Amino acid sequence: MRARLECIPCYLRQTLRALRFGGLEDRAEEVLRAVMLRLTELDWSLTPMELGFEVYRVIREVTGVEDPYAEVKSRSNRLALSMLPRLREIVWRSSDPLRTAVLASIAGNIVDYGALESFDIEGTVNRVLRSKPAIDEYEELKSELKGAEEVLMFLDNAGEAAFDRLLAETIAQLYSPEKIVFVVKATPMINDVTLKDALEVGLNEVKGAEFREVPSSSLSDYAAFKPRVEEWIKRADVAISKGQGNYELLSHYREVFFLLTVKCNAVASDLGVRVGDVVIARGGR
Repeated sequence: MRARLECIPCYLRQTLRALRFGGLEDRAEEVLRAVMLRLTELDWSLTPMELGFEVYRVIREVTGVEDPYAEVKSRSNRLALSMLPRLREIVWRSSDPLRTAVLASIAGNIVDYGALESFDIEGTVNRVLRSKPAIDEYEELKSELKGAEEVLMFLDNAGEAAFDRLLAETIAQLYSPEKIVFVVKATPMINDVTLKDALEVGLNEVKGAEFREVPSSSLSDYAAFKPRVEEWIKRADVAISKGQGNYELLSHYREVFFLLTVKCNAVASDLGVRVGDVVIARGGR
């Protein structure tokens, strides 16, 4: 998915939000000027996530703060983990545990400080579990998971990753793949999952769990690494991508299933759905 003009002011809002969470409001003008300058230098036909690699590189370099969202990420992880026992019970009491786990995982996608100022996790879980996805290619996903030996999961946000743990546990129990590979960001970016966050929510306890890191420190680092990401996708029996950011980055891959809650007009327009819709969709649309 290519960036749209509305992605540019969105990144300026994200910059201010990151500074607020990091207690860095006194640096706001300096950081905003640096971010705006870098955005004017970039090709706006890149994906929004690729622009974001540079936005957050500038924020880190100007402020000297590696992860402005560190505290809020840990808080989100703790809150989501506290919900897991009840959600496990809901999943295994349902007539289709995998579908329920998929919807719970999508509900967790609401924990997104890049797109939203605040959110209601409990309310979102209740709503999504009863919802009808605007795009629903669940049966294809379910069919491809049967007999899969390697499942690749691109993780999105801290907190949300606890819900992804529930989905991975459900896949492991139902289909027993040899490995479930979790892909995380190598460098903090918004409240995206790093290896530290993944371990914090116990993803290492999932049967067959492995971890891979995608460079997110700069656009050039990701561009050099991109062929390896493509190899991972082609080698996996099933590839699952969580959230808007990963959709923006990987939407052209037909092999990938995207699970997300739509939170902005740019992504809604690209998918042909509405903001707030739940989506289970293959890429390459």
